[in-house]
Amino acid sequence: MKHSLLKRLLSIALVATCITSVAVPDTAIYLKARAEASNAEPTKNEYQILSPVPSGSSISPIEQPARLDSLKGKRIALVGGSFSASVTHQVIADMLEEEYGCITYYMTEEIGKSGTFNPNSISDKSKEFQQKLKEYKIDAVISGNCGCGICTVKETGNGLAAEYAGIPAVVVGAEAFVPQIESTGYNRGVPVVRTAAYPGAFASDTTEVQQKKARENLYPQIVTALTTQITQAEKDRIAGDVDGVNYDDIVFTGSHERVQQFYEVNEMSDGLTVVPPTREKVEYYLQYTTYQATDIVNTRNGEIQDVPPANREILAYHVAVNAIMAGCPPEYMPLCIAITRCFANGNFYKSLASTHGWTPYVLISGPIARQLGISYEDGMINEEANKLLGRFVSLAMLNLAGYKIKENRMGTFGYMLPIAFAEDEQTCLDIGWNPYHVEKGYDLNTSVVTCGSTLTWGNPIEIGTTDADKAIQLLSWDVTEKQQNGLGNTNPREARMIWLTKNAAATIAKGASSKTELKNTLIDTARRPLWMRTYAHYWANTGSKIHMNTTFDQHYNDIKKGVSTENVERDYVAQTAVPEWLKDVVPFSTIDTTQTIEANNTGFVITSGDISSQIQVMPGGDTCSFNVNLPRNWDTLVANEGYSPIGNYYLSE
Repeated sequence: MKHSLLKRLLSIALVATCITSVAVPDTAIYLKARAEASNAEPTKNEYQILSPVPSGSSISPIEQPARLDSLKGKRIALVGGSFSASVTHQVIADMLEEEYGCITYYMTEEIGKSGTFNPNSISDKSKEFQQKLKEYKIDAVISGNCGCGICTVKETGNGLAAEYAGIPAVVVGAEAFVPQIESTGYNRGVPVVRTAAYPGAFASDTTEVQQKKARENLYPQIVTALTTQITQAEKDRIAGDVDGVNYDDIVFTGSHERVQQFYEVNEMSDGLTVVPPTREKVEYYLQYTTYQATDIVNTRNGEIQDVPPANREILAYHVAVNAIMAGCPPEYMPLCIAITRCFANGNFYKSLASTHGWTPYVLISGPIARQLGISYEDGMINEEANKLLGRFVSLAMLNLAGYKIKENRMGTFGYMLPIAFAEDEQTCLDIGWNPYHVEKGYDLNTSVVTCGSTLTWGNPIEIGTTDADKAIQLLSWDVTEKQQNGLGNTNPREARMIWLTKNAAATIAKGASSKTELKNTLIDTARRPLWMRTYAHYWANTGSKIHMNTTFDQHYNDIKKGVSTENVERDYVAQTAVPEWLKDVVPFSTIDTTQTIEANNTGFVITSGDISSQIQVMPGGDTCSFNVNLPRNWDTLVANEGYSPIGNYYLSE
């Protein structure tokens, strides 16, 4: 997106200052630096720095269809369904029919919807949606409503699918989400996504107010959006100055302070101080990988994998630039490469734009974690190695993936910095459990990076007993308490990563011989009363306003019967014994409960030392894992940095 005028002027001033005061250096400065000189300060404190942002994209912009000359008698599809679309779409449909004699199709089963749209890998659902639009001879599409970070991508996807099918579209969203709508379209090949901005927040308004705003605010914008041709000025405003930059171009020269200003002004920094990335350092860092400078990192089986939201072609060179900026030493490059590959996996990225503020995390498994000193002990995420990897994730999200706060990362209260940690794999083996990466199918001595995200932090439970059954009951209770989206108003079986200290794991292992057995036990015991589940979904699900459309008792019975709820195909409800922690609270021996955990998206990691016996349940997004690929001369390279051979860190089963 285009920078503000102030930022642009400041950026120009910075460049002009350097052009007039800094001579072009001798070409010798570009030669590869030796290891002992790789971190040397420039003699005159003048850094020639590189761009951390890839300029190539895997998606080419399309030529958009013309807007309509008139809406008279046109066939209009209103699709989507988020944030009271049932209210606002109906008002808009009625007004279009009355004023223009339009034939409207409102969220019919026949037409359906596309949801998230990726032009590089169009889903069957999107293809079917596009086909239906053509069969019904639809002239224009209205999609909405966008009121959260994840639903905006889905509702915008309906509009994108229409534009790719040659049908003009407009996307309805709350004012705060218009930048995300526009950037989502631009990053997926649609230069201009026309929008209709809803004043304020959908969830804050009554039905009457929503209807009024649909009439007075949304409707005029929609008519204009569909009947006014797209201008070059609009394209320029949304695209900004996107100039092609070669991967190794010097983009700025200046002092350390000026370098910081340059990255801040150009939105290439997360606000913390960066290490200036020079050509010499990048070339040196690339020696620690199996990649050449121009190798594309985000590939699988030879195919480029999109990295939302910007869908850039990420070169190994750019990974090195961001690793240097984060302060990572060169030996972290294989980890940074593996982390970057995770960004192309939907299990990792699907939640990162949400208003609910998922915090990304990185788990380093296998001998590489022990060799490089990635901590799993008390205070681990504050150890230097762990902090540097977390910082890399922060910069990679911004520069490599293209996430920007309040543009396409919509956390209501903002975001914590990403975290990194390792697992005490020896303790796993000592108590008879497999380490996390072995549970995922990797060999014990294979080095692996796993990326995921969490919605909670720093709120563990203390296991004040050595009784295994009671410890598992406490864990079961905490699992039902630590839900996605606060009260668990969406998916009660969302993915969880569960940390156990050594003492807590040893206690629980007496009642569960493996992590798999523990998962199966929790499926039976970590059950939430259906009344609590229904109450949360009924009153806290602001997107659908269920309480305006049905009674509480009816909704309770619907969930019990297996009716789909938001983001959940169905709940697994059964009449079970009252959970241990609710006995003598509930005056029954059995009640309706719903399952809150699934085996395939629940992970256990023994970590955080042995100061106390604690467990931390972290609900959030699912995870993805990649091998850490090391160059053949790895041991020789890291010997220069003071490390022992990696074979010294292998474990025996």
